[in-house]
Amino acid sequence: MFKGTVVFILSLSCFNQGSGQDKFKTSAKPSLLWEIKGDKLSKPSYLFGTIHFYDTSSFKIPETVYRALELCDGFAPEVDLNALNPLEIQQRTVVASPDSTLDKLVAPEIYGEIMNIPIVKMMGNMVKNMKPFFIQPLLMIENPFSVQSVDIDLNKYASERGKQVFALETLAEQFDVVDKISLREQARSLADIYDYCKRENMGFHEAGRKIFSALSDAYKSQDFDMIRRMDKEFKMTSSSPLFDSVFLEIRNINMSDRISAFIDSDKTLFAAVGMAHLEDLGKAKGIVTLLKEKGYALRPILIEMKK
Repeated sequence: MFKGTVVFILSLSCFNQGSGQDKFKTSAKPSLLWEIKGDKLSKPSYLFGTIHFYDTSSFKIPETVYRALELCDGFAPEVDLNALNPLEIQQRTVVASPDSTLDKLVAPEIYGEIMNIPIVKMMGNMVKNMKPFFIQPLLMIENPFSVQSVDIDLNKYASERGKQVFALETLAEQFDVVDKISLREQARSLADIYDYCKRENMGFHEAGRKIFSALSDAYKSQDFDMIRRMDKEFKMTSSSPLFDSVFLEIRNINMSDRISAFIDSDKTLFAAVGMAHLEDLGKAKGIVTLLKEKGYALRPILIEMKK
């Protein structure tokens, strides 16, 4: 789902491998699901935009998405969820120095607001040692037991069907991107949210839930213009040129290059990336644009996100 100053953060059935490529209807507007074709490609591949966490009661991923995945040889998430190292995650999400804990990076009133959020209370003092970037999603989660990940659901489906997993990034690469943003700048993002709360006369957690709800609505309606409006309203992407360059532009280029390398080997691929990586956002070209520039023909596929 979504990467930025505010981080964001489907039943299943089997399908006939030999049917359906030409039965997917074209969408009249940008979609979460795109068909990728090329002169040198014997069969189409697919690109799908995910949201990294969502309320399980709000929608289900449509059958068309699973059908497209079923038709492909490989599954390409941003990272290989089957190879995650819990120790690496723990080490890379916490600060290295006691002088850089959250209470040292933000004003006392902001720290107090964060530590009063229900899920933060459940997690205890470990939050104090987390890098500010990884604290941001906690602002948006009302009930952690009702939250799921589109990426995890798709990964489970692909694994059960023996699909080759071709990660578009390594976990280390993703953490390296975060570490290019200084802790002070990460903390500034929390301060921006706090300032927004004061302007709107609402609490930290209330603002987080508002953003989460708006993101879910934008995702379900596949409204990329709403994402762009939210990007400006909530400062989802940092004002830092480094952030735009590293977190979106360079990552989008790398992922589109790796998609291209796989499908040019005459294998079909279902690539699943956060929704924010699909379309152009800010100064960064989206993966759809980058693949078109490589000469591929991309067609938006009609899907409906319903309960």
